Amino acid sequence: MTTGDIRPDQTRSPGRRGGSLILACGLALLLQACAAKQQPEPQTFEPAAGEPAGEARALEGRFQADAHEYPWSALGRVNLAGTGFCNGIMVGPRQVLTQAQCLYSKRDGRWWRPQELHFITAYQQDRFLADSKVTRFFTAPGYSPGGGINLANLTNNWAVLILSEPIGERSGWLGMQWENATLKAAEARGSAVFLRAGYRLDWPHSISLHFGCKAGDTGLINLCEATPNELALPPFVISDGALHVVADYYVRTAGSGALASRAALTQQGNLMGRPSPPTAGSPIRRNPTASTAAFLEALGYDTAEQNLSDAMRRYLRDNNLPPRSTADIAFLASLIAKARNTPSR
Repeated sequence: MTTGDIRPDQTRSPGRRGGSLILACGLALLLQACAAKQQPEPQTFEPAAGEPAGEARALEGRFQADAHEYPWSALGRVNLAGTGFCNGIMVGPRQVLTQAQCLYSKRDGRWWRPQELHFITAYQQDRFLADSKVTRFFTAPGYSPGGGINLANLTNNWAVLILSEPIGERSGWLGMQWENATLKAAEARGSAVFLRAGYRLDWPHSISLHFGCKAGDTGLINLCEATPNELALPPFVISDGALHVVADYYVRTAGSGALASRAALTQQGNLMGRPSPPTAGSPIRRNPTASTAAFLEALGYDTAEQNLSDAMRRYLRDNNLPPRSTADIAFLASLIAKARNTPSR
């Protein structure tokens, strides 16, 4: 288990690492050649007080998140003995939430053994924050891997992994929330945002977000619609200044005492567990600044030359929002809601 700084993924094949090394060497030579040429002096962009945003770039309802910033750092991969992976979410220092169906090998007709499972968190391309072996896991009572699609399996498709190391302290973890009328009303007001996030089967080495958008008037296929691989990602909601797992994806009723006890969580109202950012000293950024900058750029606000704060001020002014100084998850929720209303092209 490794819990040092974000480091290269040692689990990928030597052939791929060798190809990456050759590519890196080639890029280094190219950069040296370019460095010999005279570079123009950088120009600082100072927007006028009343200057409007530039033309918004359609995101088509999807985005690649930075896994090395919280809350995305709480997402990870449950690797299955080298045969594949499932999405896992840190919900405590050692607790990982995943689907029960993930832990059953249909090919072998048995549950995976804990020693065959391996969890990595904040994984992005060839780098990750930490990894851990799995000591044991618990599945939902009544879940039957051979039962197919039945009511019991659909309403209780959860499992909790217990890790050998408390890597959630360095990645941070998330709480859970059930959908209800209050939450849907908050979404209608723009104070809650639903999205899907995780590692897609067709894009397995970085975190993908899907939040939807308005269909354009092109008469073509609606690019805002989620693909099957995006629909398979876990759902989340940003509300009350935090990213929460939508618990209905795993348990279709809030009366989930078994999940609470297995994950060592407490339930209060419509919430289960408290989200927790990374501890001090973790290399993970505590706020999604990279995601914020990327969304602002997509919405037409220049963030070059370390101009993020100015771009935030201009966005807040243009949308008649109260001033704020931190690029936190609540501000990102506002940007996602704005991007969702940008039609595809």
